[in-house]
Amino acid sequence: MINTRFTAGFFIKANNMFKAFDWLHWLLDLRFLPDKIQNWLFETGTRAIEVFSGLAMLGFAFTFLLAGDELYKADLYEKFQHLHKPSLIGILVVVSILQLGFAVVKSYHLKLVSSFLLMFSSLIWAVITGMFIAGYPPVSTGMTTYAVLTIVCSFAGLYLNRHAKHLEDKKQGKGL
Repeated sequence: MINTRFTAGFFIKANNMFKAFDWLHWLLDLRFLPDKIQNWLFETGTRAIEVFSGLAMLGFAFTFLLAGDELYKADLYEKFQHLHKPSLIGILVVVSILQLGFAVVKSYHLKLVSSFLLMFSSLIWAVITGMFIAGYPPVSTGMTTYAVLTIVCSFAGLYLNRHAKHLEDKKQGKGL
């Protein structure tokens, strides 16, 4: 025999939990902001993140390119020797140039590419963060700075993707 009182209570609690997730999603999705603020945030604000991330990647690539193996002797960069240097430099240069190039685009499809590049750059920053964490001790700012850049790039890419799809749906007259 099934205890209906327990079952009904479980479904009420589960329903409340789903409502809480819906509210959290609504809050994190930033769709409650007026369109003007969303456009600034996902156009100008995201573009600034793309440019900063792209320039920082170029800086890393040129540092590894010009410093040679001397860089690996420093305690902070010792763990970077485990990465394949030509691949690291190549990936950093290609992603940064693409990111800087796509930062100025206005079309829907290129914004989607730009959003995926931001998400990919967050993966690159996560690897760089991991290399600094693997080099512990000593404690360095690379452990936190690039972790923050990882989070910022991933959220910016995710939100740019959603914003571009939202604008495309709006342009096509689909329900929002």
